[in-house]
Amino acid sequence: MKKTTSEPRVPPPAVTPEERYHMINDAAYFRSLKHRQETGRAEDEAESWCEVESEIDDVLKKHHAG
Repeated sequence: MKKTTSEPRVPPPAVTPEERYHMINDAAYFRSLKHRQETGRAEDEAESWCEVESEIDDVLKKHHAG
């Protein structure tokens, strides 16, 4: 019989506001590049930022909940 031990679960490290900002900034930048390559037009930066911000926050919440 295999013995299992319960190791205490270590919570994921918190993301600083600066790290979150850079994650959003980088994702919005690459999304904009992809949009421009696919359509030949610039994407609305404010709308793109808000969408990416929401996506990043969702990922961070799921990661933190864990």
